Amino acid sequence: MPARHFLTAARASHAVYGSIIVLAVITGLDEASATPRESLVTIVGLAVAVALSQINADAIGSTFRAARPLKREEWLEVSANVVFGFAAALVPAIFFVLAAVGVLSLGHAFSIAEWTGVAVIWVYVFAATRAAGLRLFQSLAWSVALTACGVGIVEAKLLAHPSV
Repeated sequence: MPARHFLTAARASHAVYGSIIVLAVITGLDEASATPRESLVTIVGLAVAVALSQINADAIGSTFRAARPLKREEWLEVSANVVFGFAAALVPAIFFVLAAVGVLSLGHAFSIAEWTGVAVIWVYVFAATRAAGLRLFQSLAWSVALTACGVGIVEAKLLAHPSV
């Protein structure tokens, strides 16, 4: 299956949305009071909640557009789209698993998870710009510009907690 058919607009949208939601929560967690386990459970729980809300929204929207119940193939497409969002949202959780087993400090887990969330968003934006046919330089410029909102979330957290 070609990459452009595997990575669809809906899948990329779900992945970016899930990543931004989890990134916002990660930056809001307090390193001083959250344990690695609490952080991990929060991220996984949030990813599940986002996935369930995306299934609901996609099913309702698709049913309205089709004016009929969804067929099996359509449910499979909705599910595949949501899996992309769920998987992208879970990427930062890896670092809290590493902190829980003592491989990383909690502070490092937070920092790496935040920037990994930004990187996931950038990858999807870059892939979208390339799929749109933009030249490499244009794709890089657009992906940096559109990822700025993710960086803004991280920077706002750093402004709120300058000693971190």
